[in-house]
Amino acid sequence: MNNGRSFNSSNLLITYLLKGEKVTFKLSPDTFTGNLLGTARTLDGTDGGLNLDCKTQRTSSLHCTYGVISRNGIVVVDDTAAPPFDDGRNTNGWNWVVNRSLPSPSQFACKAIATADRRDCGEPGITGEDCLRRGCCYDGSLSTSIPSCYYGATSTQDLYIFAYGHDYTDALYDFTQVSGKIPLPPRFTFGVYFSRYWAYNDRESIQIVQEYQQRGIPLDVLVTDMDWHLTFYREADSGVVDQAGQRIGWTGFTWDSNLFPDPKSFLDWCKSLGLKNTLNLHPASGIQPWEEKYVQMAQAMGIDPKTKKYVPFDFTDPKFITNFFDIVLSAINEQGIDFWWLDWQQGEDWIDISKSNPTFWLNYMFFTYPKQWANGKRPILLHRWGGLGNHRYQIGFSGDVVPSLDSLNFQPFFTSRAANVGYGYWSHDLGGHTQPSPPQLYTRWVQWGAFSPIFRTHCTKNANNDRRIWTYPAENYEIMRDAMLLRSSLVPYLYTAARKAYDTGIAILSPLYYRFPEAEEAYLDEFMNQYFFGDQIMVAPVTSPLNTTTGLVLKNIWIPPGTWVEWFSGQSYTGPQTITSSYTLDEIPVFVQAGSILPVAPQSTNSIGQAQKLPETLHLLVFPPVNMQSPFTSQYSLYEDDGDSEEYHTGVYANTTFLFSASEDDNQYIFTVQVNPVEGAFEGMLKSRNYEVHLVGFLPPDQIQANGQNAEYQNAFASSSSTPTWTYEGETLTVKIANLPAVQPENTLTVKVSVPKPGFDVSGFRKKARRLMKAKTLLDNQWGIKTVYQSDFDHILNAGETGRKMTYNPSLSLSLLSTFPSLYKAAVNESQYLTADPAIQLQTYSLLSS
Repeated sequence: MNNGRSFNSSNLLITYLLKGEKVTFKLSPDTFTGNLLGTARTLDGTDGGLNLDCKTQRTSSLHCTYGVISRNGIVVVDDTAAPPFDDGRNTNGWNWVVNRSLPSPSQFACKAIATADRRDCGEPGITGEDCLRRGCCYDGSLSTSIPSCYYGATSTQDLYIFAYGHDYTDALYDFTQVSGKIPLPPRFTFGVYFSRYWAYNDRESIQIVQEYQQRGIPLDVLVTDMDWHLTFYREADSGVVDQAGQRIGWTGFTWDSNLFPDPKSFLDWCKSLGLKNTLNLHPASGIQPWEEKYVQMAQAMGIDPKTKKYVPFDFTDPKFITNFFDIVLSAINEQGIDFWWLDWQQGEDWIDISKSNPTFWLNYMFFTYPKQWANGKRPILLHRWGGLGNHRYQIGFSGDVVPSLDSLNFQPFFTSRAANVGYGYWSHDLGGHTQPSPPQLYTRWVQWGAFSPIFRTHCTKNANNDRRIWTYPAENYEIMRDAMLLRSSLVPYLYTAARKAYDTGIAILSPLYYRFPEAEEAYLDEFMNQYFFGDQIMVAPVTSPLNTTTGLVLKNIWIPPGTWVEWFSGQSYTGPQTITSSYTLDEIPVFVQAGSILPVAPQSTNSIGQAQKLPETLHLLVFPPVNMQSPFTSQYSLYEDDGDSEEYHTGVYANTTFLFSASEDDNQYIFTVQVNPVEGAFEGMLKSRNYEVHLVGFLPPDQIQANGQNAEYQNAFASSSSTPTWTYEGETLTVKIANLPAVQPENTLTVKVSVPKPGFDVSGFRKKARRLMKAKTLLDNQWGIKTVYQSDFDHILNAGETGRKMTYNPSLSLSLLSTFPSLYKAAVNESQYLTADPAIQLQTYSLLSS
């Protein structure tokens, strides 16, 4: 308050800078104009989007939350009457929430506020009692467009003002300084999850893991849905409820011995492979009499077990919660469960504490209960969003969406806007939840998942609903497997970006306007699902169907200022500009900032449990700048720690800096890649590491030196060597420098490369080479149907072998690339006159001419 008067448009004026100009802000009923949005509790039941403009949401259970940044340059965060934490005196040092009541204003103070000037003091549906407890005025007689709970002339207000103009990243940094940092999840979090609502037993679960293993598909977390415990489906389907009035069997804490006769042995087997395990939990029904720990829990809560009276789930009672963790959950944790998937669906009105709710409070308890995370283990849980401040308790589970292109299209937008409140780790049911996902849709969803914060497939219980990628057609399976391998390789990059989120408040997946706040395109709906993925990558997921005639999909993409290389086509673009490009099903629009170094893990012979491990060999993908301003320099700092402890808070970690420099003369580029000595240390740090350097998008080198030693050319298919070598992958124009000396933490590795200038543009070759191979496959697959003879498409075959010829004999690359444009043109012309089925002919032509 200000001199006994509540803040209002007359006594609270704020002047701040917006685009270099002074702007004065007056407190008004609508403080959310221009807000860049935040997030909401769940996407449950949606088929497409959810309106994140919170004033349009008339249900408080969504916990819709505006962002702390705005195009208007200022955001007011109202924390009035929010419950504080106590000092933990009565809960062994564990801080507990305390109800808070503020003095109610007089009728005079309420009537002093004109209807048009009412500022909202409560969420939709707030009761009069709760409103008055917040020290506000209540009038439930008016329309829903006018706040029923509003600030009176003398109401206390607790406001945080974020007036940063368009310095969005500064605002988010300071927000996390005030409200708590975004925690760094355990390293395994960034791997691959398998989840399906199905009554798998231990043998079937083991079989699924082995199928991942046999197919070389990454897997790091095995999720077991609610069928791990006693379920009573027959009774529940007949309408039987338990003593809590809930559907019987929805809550459970006792393993179903028909499915898991020896849970510990099963979990020990998982641990032997490096797998992490989580179980689904709906805790609302408390501890029912049939639960294994019922007797102990009842006695601890003063209930005579002989009465068979259930133990209610009272999560505002410290005694209950302490016993719940110590007696019920600890026994399951000790068997080998690494974290819990909370799936609270029993309503948000269980807590009689103003501005609190079950989702937020459960997240807090599961994330912070000291004994839950013994031996300094790093907390993690999987649950929904509970409101502003929930970024301290991650990761998110966005709920059960209908599989559709609209749902897929919304998820990148939804995820990036959550960054505006620091909630950087939404995980989604990749493929959708409620029904089977068609092959093309699921494939696109998996591709988006590879470039999302958390990769977690899931679906509901239905015999026709499955998310195991090998149950899909072969073409889709191969594409999805490649996407999952790519995801696994990106863990070093993702983990570094996650550390940066902890340090800066900038989530891994962030909107375009963070870096380009004055570019109108960064705000347009047309590019709403485009985003940055870490510092070096921009992604524009394909969320539209393929044209059934051409087999392609067209997508408009905004290229921000700077030079960007499309990773999987090799095409370079200089922004700002908008491009329209075509994509086949196996193509993903991913752009890397030119000059970037990406650290990626090579594919392991063992695909299980690799995300949590530090890769002994690291590939440094370097995307040299095209049309660079010489000299050019860039760097990347790789972050690593033990992956699972809390010591990252106290400086127990290491950074390895990679430097890239480029210069040129009349005939060649000179590139230098340097691995600097490691800074810092932690338990389990590698004693040495091997590196490969991959220069993407250039001709074979004239010379390569590694720490002064010449690297010799080696055929790409030759066996390994004990001295530095290089090979050339012609299809991607990539120089691969391998067999480099192992690098100890205190040492430096320097690789110098001289590459000839081609004298012409070679960007985009990779895309054309891929398209030629797809055209061959398309035509080959007509054999015996309406056969197309190879002599009818020899130009396609000839042009398509260009990359492989360069791989076999790099010395021919310059001449082969110089003639490739004419070969490709001949292939395109040839595709117009193929004696093939007209639909196949048109698809082949479209493939090559787009």
